This record gives sequence, structure tokens and C-alpha cells, in this order.
Amino acid sequence: MTDLTLFHLPGACSRVTLTALEHVGVAYKDHVVNLMKGEQHSPGYLAVNPRGKIPALLVDGELLAENAAILSYLHRRWPEAGVLPRATDPLEEAQILADLFWLASFWHPTVRAMRMPVRWTTGDPAPIKERGRQLLAGPIAAMDQRFAGQEWWFGDDWSICDTYFYWVCTAALEGGFDFGEMPGILAHRARVEAQPAFRRAIVREQSAMTMSTADGA
Repeated sequence: MTDLTLFHLPGACSRVTLTALEHVGVAYKDHVVNLMKGEQHSPGYLAVNPRGKIPALLVDGELLAENAAILSYLHRRWPEAGVLPRATDPLEEAQILADLFWLASFWHPTVRAMRMPVRWTTGDPAPIKERGRQLLAGPIAAMDQRFAGQEWWFGDDWSICDTYFYWVCTAALEGGFDFGEMPGILAHRARVEAQPAFRRAIVREQSAMTMSTADGA
């Protein structure tokens, strides 16, 4: 049996990895890293992940960091779970991973520019936030059209890309982006919220935060 320990923060991008673990159905332990208190910079956590980031997954004691890498590993380790679609050849596999990497390399940092622009500048954060909104506008409109014609990112079946996209849209909402005229995205968000693994992940996050608060009391 593979021993897994996830380091995460409820509501952060680590929710995507936590959802994947819940979808796979494998046993794992989890620990909250409170970013607001700076725990990611503590000696204890840096001994786990020297990059000081979440999520971090220990696999039999070995560190695996970065959402896309962790999600790729879970898919390769438990392909029958359907974290990502099954590919029929190396090119199709690379095309599937390209979508996952696109979420991590474009969508994720762009919505962070909207939600937390102070991390991107030492000056006025307002232009950073506005530029993030501008960069997001076209791709978001295209995704709204995409979800008007299909239920999930890859078509008929859920994948972890759907949860990742849900998370980036949530961050965009918190940054002030308006999805009110985008029924495709709003319908997709409702489907993700009803997905069993996502619901279990929320419960797991709530339990982990409660335990973390009790331990710190």
C-alpha cells in the first residue's frame, strides 16, 4: 500500500489535489499548512517542502510538489479512477496533459493577479488586477461557449481539469470578475459542486481546519 500525506490549506489550490485523492478513493493523511500565519516558511514545513508551497504530497516519504505533477502522478498510479481521460497513444496523452498544464501555467497565475495583485508588484496593485481581468476576458468567454455545448472539460466525463477550472473561477470571483452573463460557466460550477469527490473534499477540508484550530488552541 502506498503511504500518502497531503499538506494543504482549505480553499487554496490544494483543494484540487485533495479532490483528486477523494476521487481515487485511496487512503491518505493530511495536514493543514496555515499560509496566513506563515507556516509555509516555518523550519518544520521547509523540511517537508523546501519550496515553501502547497500542495505537497509525500509518497512513501518522498516529496512530490506542484498541483499538475501531483495530479499527473495520481492519474498514472491509479489510471482506472479516471482523474484524467485515458489516452490511446502518446500524442493524445500529451494533449490531455497540455490542458492540465495550461490551467497551471496560465489560468492559475492570471486569477492570482486578480485576487492578490499585491504579490505581483511593489507599487499600485490596481493595474495588475485590471491586467489580470483583461487577460482572462477572452479565454473565459471561450470557456463559457464550450460549456454551453458540453458538460465537462473533456466532453461527457468529469476530470480533475473541471475541478481545477472551478477553483480558478472561484479565485476570479473573489477578485471581482463577473460571471453573471456566462450561463455555461455557471452551469459547470453547479455540476462540479454536485460531484461526489468535490463534496467529500469540502468535508475533509472542514474537518482538517477544525482539528488544526483545536491543535493551535
